[in-house]
Amino acid sequence: MGKFKEADLAGIGKKYTFSLNSGDEIVVVVHATGRREIHIMDKMRDEPAFTVVLSDEEAKQIAFVIGGVDFQPVPTEKIDFIAKGVALEWIRVKHGSPLAGKTIGENQIRKKTGVTVVAILRGENIIASPGPEEIIHENDSLLIVGKIESIKNFLEYCKEYSLK
Repeated sequence: MGKFKEADLAGIGKKYTFSLNSGDEIVVVVHATGRREIHIMDKMRDEPAFTVVLSDEEAKQIAFVIGGVDFQPVPTEKIDFIAKGVALEWIRVKHGSPLAGKTIGENQIRKKTGVTVVAILRGENIIASPGPEEIIHENDSLLIVGKIESIKNFLEYCKEYSLK
């Protein structure tokens, strides 16, 4: 596993250095203003080969992607499970969705589509094994499980509801 270092930058913010197993190095500078700079370091020279500047909001969106909130690659040990026709999928409840404000039971998700909501990510909190009385909120991410055909049914069912 790679190494990680953290350093205060007086008057600027913090510097995080990630030394990867490959020998590459990524440096992230977080400014007090929320701006982030990501530097991919050149191994041959002591300067960045590439730099990206992100706003606070852009950095958070990328963190969600890298952290696996919107999509989780399937671990090798789960491939056999999925190969048997069962899959997991994260679905984000968009603004204005008629699913929002109603319970899982009121939405009749399992009855109408065949999938089960096994977890809800709400902000930074995870609700594991939510019951039918759990209310779905806008911006929740639902972890659903079911046969691949049922997942497709759910996605089709939700298409008109602006879910992603």
